[in-house]
Amino acid sequence: MKKFFILLFALAAVITAGGCRSGTPRQPLLVGVDANYSLEMERDGAGWKWDGRETDLFQGMAARGVGGFRVRLWTVDSGPHSRGYAARIIQQAAAAGLEPYPVIFLSDDWADMLKQPLPAAWRELSFAERKAAVEDYSREVVAYLRDTGLRGHLYAIGNEIDFGICGEYPEDEAEKNLPVLRERYWPRSAELIKASQAGVRKADPEALFMLHIAHWWDADFCEAFFRFMLGRGVRVDHAGLSYFPSSGIGGSLETEQFGELVSRLAAAIDRPVVVAETAYPSTTDFTGQFSGWKHEAPGYPLTPEGQRRWLADFLSFCASNPAIQAVYYWSPEWFGEGMWQAFALFDPEGEARPAWDAISRFSR
Repeated sequence: MKKFFILLFALAAVITAGGCRSGTPRQPLLVGVDANYSLEMERDGAGWKWDGRETDLFQGMAARGVGGFRVRLWTVDSGPHSRGYAARIIQQAAAAGLEPYPVIFLSDDWADMLKQPLPAAWRELSFAERKAAVEDYSREVVAYLRDTGLRGHLYAIGNEIDFGICGEYPEDEAEKNLPVLRERYWPRSAELIKASQAGVRKADPEALFMLHIAHWWDADFCEAFFRFMLGRGVRVDHAGLSYFPSSGIGGSLETEQFGELVSRLAAAIDRPVVVAETAYPSTTDFTGQFSGWKHEAPGYPLTPEGQRRWLADFLSFCASNPAIQAVYYWSPEWFGEGMWQAFALFDPEGEARPAWDAISRFSR
């Protein structure tokens, strides 16, 4: 723990103003969430409680220091993560005083580091036609969201787009290396991202943009990705990173090592960093897709108290790092699904876990 705090203050002293875009004054750390299952859960009768009292989820999170909200947006016309669903999420978040920003997936289903499916409606299009469709869709959906209540100007184009976006993705693992990505996948991905950004700007001329990747363990990859996109004319106002320390992906990367990567990236591209997704489990008793994410960070047991202490220390670390602008906890509300119950910030009965106390310390 002594090493942790020595590095924490050393990083704060060493990081240049480049991480905050050429001397922009440091703002307080924004703590946000991605709680997009909430509407479905409410429909199915779920409720969220603090100290045994059921409370509106959005109002309850805001009262405990949450300031931002990450909104998933798929190309589907109806159902979860459609534009109508996203609009309702944005309205609830804004009513509670949260700052929503949409994540324009450019997919009709889950898209992340392991997959970037091409929406079914665009599969028969040529690449030029797909770019036009992406631009039109981005313009239309942002105009709709602004008409229905969106007031902020930040948009993420894609979700964990390390290897590509919107169907531009190497299915062969042997192609997931920098030379092949630079030659075959990133150039077309950059064109699609620029098309989406052009569409967004038609609906919102004040738009700012984030790109979000998941190579939190590989500084060379992160720097290469963002340098490439900037070099191809993609607008990047914020660099987004995922960080799941218990996953074991890329080794057991501790907080101070992650901070070193963030500092290097911010200095290299002169952009602030947003931790777009993070979470830490409160138990080892879970199965499913994330059943292997049980790698205990040193000093933080996989218990409710360990989860609280990890989150408190991680937020303190991020608040001290001038390069980090915001941190979003992924799906704190999703206590009803077995594969994520351990990471949620509510127990299986919907009662708030102690980790909410860690967030309350950073109320803006």
